[in-house]
Formats: sequence, C-alpha cells, structure tokens
Amino acid sequence: MNTEILSAYLVEDEPLCRADFRETLKAFPDIRLAGETGELVLAERFLSTHTVDLLFLDLSVGRENGFDLLERLPRRPLVIALTAHPQHAVRGFSLDLVDYILKPVEPRRLSSALEKARQRKLSSRLQPEGISFAAELNGKSFIFGLDEILGAESMGNYVLLHTLRGKAVKRSTFKEVCKKLPSDLFLDTGRGRWVAIRHVRAWNRNAGKLSLQLHEGSDVAVSQSKASTVLRRLKAKLNT
Repeated sequence: MNTEILSAYLVEDEPLCRADFRETLKAFPDIRLAGETGELVLAERFLSTHTVDLLFLDLSVGRENGFDLLERLPRRPLVIALTAHPQHAVRGFSLDLVDYILKPVEPRRLSSALEKARQRKLSSRLQPEGISFAAELNGKSFIFGLDEILGAESMGNYVLLHTLRGKAVKRSTFKEVCKKLPSDLFLDTGRGRWVAIRHVRAWNRNAGKLSLQLHEGSDVAVSQSKASTVLRRLKAKLNT
C-alpha cells in the first residue's frame, strides 16, 4: 500500500541543523519539504499564503519563540516541535502539537513523530468539523477537538474525557457530552462509558462477557445489554 505524501515546512535558525535535518529526512520519502527558513517572519509569510500538512518548528529561533509563530497563524498545520528544552512541552499542550523531538534529531524518534502526524491527519478526515469540548487537564483549561477524544466516562456531575493529551475533566452531565459524540464513530459500552471505535485494538469474550482492548493497553468491560450491538459494529468496521 502506498503511503500518502505529506508536504512539510522547516523552521530552524541554525544552517547546520537544517542541513542535518534535511539529511535525516531523506530516509522518509513520503515527506516532501516544501521550504525552509531560519526566521519566524519569513515562516509566517510563507505559511500565510501556502498550505502544508506538517510544520517542523524549532522553538528557539534566535531571540524569538516558535510558539509565537503558531499563535499568529490563521491556519495552523500539524506541528512537530524541534527543541533542546523539554520543559517547553507544558505550553505546547495548549497549542495541540503533534509531538516534541529533542535535538539532535534521531531517525527512530522522527519516525514515531511522523506516524503520529499521519494518524492525526487521518483522524481529522474522519471527524465532523466544529465539534469540540472545553475541559481541564492538570489544572488548566483547554479546548479538545473531536479528533482528540478517545472516549468519555461518567463521574457523577463531571465527565472524564480520555484524550490524546491525557485524562481531562469536564463539568457537564454525561448525557450532554454523549449527545456531541457521533454514534458512527463511538461505541456506547454501557456503565457510563463511551469509546472511540478507532481506539479499539482488539476484543475478547471471557465467560460470555465482552471486553475491549484499547491501544494504550487498558481494557473496557462492555455491559451485557450493549454487548451484541458493540460486537456487531466492530465486526462491521473490520469488514469495511
């Protein structure tokens, strides 16, 4: 199966680092570098008039901060941050970056980040536009797009959202949250839990009880009343 070509743009102020990154990128023929620069003002000019799938962004460009560029862009591509400072990740969560790679960039680490970008791009195509959730993660408020939601779980007067960034708490009823979750993309497993179909890795029956194995390794038990419907939908998805 052919892999889709992703267009990319590189922002890195050190010429030698740019050259090294270009060399590393040669191992990934499905990534087409549409341009590069060492200045945020030039990057902003390019990205305001051109559309790319992916932005490789150095977070320290001279005396400027790469985050400032992201906050100015009217259309933001998927972003993989290149940094020597892992503490930048805290601010980056609010900007929904795909991943962080510490410099110097290692091919294996880059491969992992690119796979996340491909999955994020695929998910965005499958999700209806305009659906988002405001919730708290680690004591801070964030907006989560539908493509980030892996599931929802009832917690009394709150809802625990399982997201790509971690577990977030939303002040809402479970019923209201579930109204926004498209029924063709999520499974109602009963017992106050919904799961994104794309997050299910496998399933099994033990003593007649159905459970789902999720990609991050956890299991979700399916209530008896929902088991036949959930199993039917999973099998249908497998055959599409």
